[in-house]
Amino acid sequence: MSNVDFNLSNLDFDALEQSVREVATPTKTPAEILAEQNAARLGEVAGAADVAGSFVSGEAQARVDEILAGVQSGKYSAEDALGALSAIETAGRAALGAGVADTGDGGDGGDGGDGGTSFTPRQDARNTIRAVLATFGLEGLADVVYEEYAAERVNISNPDAILFSIRNTTQYQQRFAANAKRAAKGLPELDPASYIALENQYRDLMRANGLPPGFYDQISDFEKLIEGDVSVYELSSRVTEGYRKVAEADPAVKQQMRQLYNVDESGLAAYFLDPDRAAPLLLRQANAAAIAARGREQANLQLSVMSAEELVSRGITGEQAQSTFARMGQLAGLYQEMGGEEMLTEQQKVGAAFGFDVQAQQALERRRAQRVAEFAGGGAFARTTGATSGTVETGVGTAQ
Repeated sequence: MSNVDFNLSNLDFDALEQSVREVATPTKTPAEILAEQNAARLGEVAGAADVAGSFVSGEAQARVDEILAGVQSGKYSAEDALGALSAIETAGRAALGAGVADTGDGGDGGDGGDGGTSFTPRQDARNTIRAVLATFGLEGLADVVYEEYAAERVNISNPDAILFSIRNTTQYQQRFAANAKRAAKGLPELDPASYIALENQYRDLMRANGLPPGFYDQISDFEKLIEGDVSVYELSSRVTEGYRKVAEADPAVKQQMRQLYNVDESGLAAYFLDPDRAAPLLLRQANAAAIAARGREQANLQLSVMSAEELVSRGITGEQAQSTFARMGQLAGLYQEMGGEEMLTEQQKVGAAFGFDVQAQQALERRRAQRVAEFAGGGAFARTTGATSGTVETGVGTAQ
């Protein structure tokens, strides 16, 4: 740390403070996202603070410490803090009048000639470069960046400058492969810090929800999600309201997922996390499978995809459907056509049971009245079913 004090009159700390206080509001997430993003870039900020601190002292050093503490507490965003620290470093270099250059004065023991400057790389330059690149998994490019630095083509005190110097390398493009595909779709590219922060949030969400080991825990696994612009909020819905709702349900729901959508249990995670499938569609299918399971269980009725999804679209859940299907099971005979009776489709029967198909309800009521009348008059409908001697099944209850 330098002990050299310098004139701070040229530094506008009010403007600097205003800059670091302007934290951009996340578009789809609460304030916790800022803390997560800051955590992902804390090493970057700490490194910038060390660099800036090496050129200042006194009041400016206190400001550096305050900015670093502000990022750790969530008061400032990492992005704004990096900008502020860069400004402090620049002002410090200017005040010291040296930076990383040695001035030759043509004096004893030197060949400074006319007093020009010669660039001397910092002793810790390689470590600084490697530390920054390691944050992004690109430490293998440290030598490439150092050569650029030694040629005075990159400022290694600025992490963004380091990354910019390698953005056209194959390694960089492979590491952030989803960006090229986003650009092809007309989506904005993500800067490296935002890209990695999103990967980390994806990974944490998967672990918290108990997805299968080895599933979606590699960089390549997240590429398709980032390419598809899947937000953490949307991914959370896919996992909690889609995958877990089926994976943790009873076997009947899983069987209906296979029956209706041809998705077995081993493929559930991949199915619900596929960004090519719209999240609302997936959640509707999960609810449809739950409803169909109750229909099969309570009324021995195998719903079609159309019938199950219509119930979902009407706001009916599997739990709500259970009592209605139980009633259908009790009146199973009434829902079975006898000779000469008006035929009703599956959708009409379901609509009648759930009360949204009035015409089907009226048809069932006519059927019930006709059967009761025939039974009472001893007509053709009065027939034994073989349950026990002397019992008659009317479809509206069993009579002796």
